[in-house]
Formats: sequence, C-alpha cells, structure tokens
Amino acid sequence: MCPAANAKDIVNDPKQASLPHNSDLVIEAGKVILDAPMPWGRGIIKDFKECIIGHWWEEMINFNFKTVAVTLFLFIAVIAPTLTFGAVYGKSTNNAIGAIETMVATAWVGTAYAVFGGMPLCVI
Repeated sequence: MCPAANAKDIVNDPKQASLPHNSDLVIEAGKVILDAPMPWGRGIIKDFKECIIGHWWEEMINFNFKTVAVTLFLFIAVIAPTLTFGAVYGKSTNNAIGAIETMVATAWVGTAYAVFGGMPLCVI
C-alpha cells in the first residue's frame, strides 16, 4: 500500500497553496443571464435599429481610397464571371438570355441571400 498523504502535506504543497479559497470566488461566475422575453420579431427589429444607428453610419463615413479600391475589386470580381456566363447563355439560347439578364439575376440572388442570411454582408 502506498502511504496516505497528511493534511499538512496537502496544505504545504505549492500547487495547492496557489489555488483560491472558496470565499475568494465570484458568486455569479458561470451563470447565464438571459434578456427579458419579447414578442416574436422584436429582437430582430432591435438588432436592426442598433446596427443602422451604430455600425452602418460609422462604415458609411469611413470613405477612403482603400474602400474605393476594395469596392471596385469586388465589383469586377463579381461582374467578370457574370458577363462571361451571360455571353455563353446568349449563344446557347439565341440571345433569349444574355449578359443583362444574367447581371439582373445575379443581383437579385445576391440581395436575397444577404436578406435571408440575416446579415448585410455574407462572406463565404
């Protein structure tokens, strides 16, 4: 049998001495505090108002050359394959569906994705 440790050995152990005492612990630690319940949809409206007032306005006034460069890059990155597929669709459908229709469809799908995704900017 291995010898049992004394209470003195445990207290004098430096690892045990560095642990906080129960009276030093925070009483509310680990508790989850929930907001008051609201009718359906009120939280989404509240978040939308906070987003428009806080974040959106700050981003709209942050207009600099870097913003212009990124916007143009994303526009070109999205419009190039759209025009290419529009040209292919135009050839295969005898111009019933062309580049303009493909651009409108891409814009519509992108807007619907952003709305139903719940975010103004969905990054894949």
